[in-house]
Amino acid sequence: MEWKTRLTEMFGIKYPIIQGAFGGFGTSKIAAPVSEAGGLGIITAGALNTPEELRKDIRRARSITDKPIGVNLSVGFCPRIDEMREVAIEEGVSVVETAAYKATDHGKRLKEAGVKWIHKVATVKHAIIAEQQGADAVVIVGTEGVGFKSPDQLPTLTSITWAAKQIEIPIIAAGGIGDARSFLAALAMGAEGVYMGTAFMATKECPISEHHKRYLVETRPDDHRLIRKILTPPDPKQLEKVMKERGRISHDEWMAKLEMVLLKEDPEKAKSLEPEEVLKLAPASLAVSAIDRIVTVRELIDSIIKGAEKILKSGIFSNIRGTQTSNDL
Repeated sequence: MEWKTRLTEMFGIKYPIIQGAFGGFGTSKIAAPVSEAGGLGIITAGALNTPEELRKDIRRARSITDKPIGVNLSVGFCPRIDEMREVAIEEGVSVVETAAYKATDHGKRLKEAGVKWIHKVATVKHAIIAEQQGADAVVIVGTEGVGFKSPDQLPTLTSITWAAKQIEIPIIAAGGIGDARSFLAALAMGAEGVYMGTAFMATKECPISEHHKRYLVETRPDDHRLIRKILTPPDPKQLEKVMKERGRISHDEWMAKLEMVLLKEDPEKAKSLEPEEVLKLAPASLAVSAIDRIVTVRELIDSIIKGAEKILKSGIFSNIRGTQTSNDL
């Protein structure tokens, strides 16, 4: 069957599946295979460190696939972000995702250049603001997702269904999604595509250690250590304290402290983190519930699509047994 949503048409992709940004390792090594398999692969500019390396990596991706490739620009975290943005435009990238903080200026520049602008947020309130600022689509991350958390963040189910009542632009669901059932559920909630990070980490192409991939396979979603990391919001007092330090200390030092608080770590231990250290602090989302083996990117995407088609062909409500009431007579 054909999987057509406004997102597939907007981005020119076969399936409404988008690979999440990866701070330390989101390069063409994972992005190109995702795009080649029918999704939208995302190169994380911050993982390349310099505009020159980003340019090389975009070209490297183009040598692997002729399918659309996106670029992530995480505001406040991506070095030389204005230059990174211009490289993405110059290299003809058709989709750019901004994240973390307000990105109105970046979005305006991208749209002027004819680039589709996705903005990633943690709350419905910020999704509405992104729409008002001109974003073409918005990613909303539920609490089941990994990474930085907002004290106002809600579960994916609540966020997407609530947002669908208020937002006209396409919504992309993120947080705990990694298989056919969660993919279909997101579309039923009102999303027009899904955004997956943890599921793509457990693929053969992902450039992280085999040890961490095994962790993803073996960890259960009810592991109390994972639950604490994923579902617990950052400490409000620590967050308030760090926010008050903004402008009083160097930007790099402030960002390092903020990063630690958002990852539920002691901000006084803030330091520049290596990719494997980041994985230890933010090891996985609750999408581990869908991971039982390490597969290729194409096998993962194919399993989601074929599984979803099988469910639909079998009758999406076939497990529901209705009874006739007097009102039906």
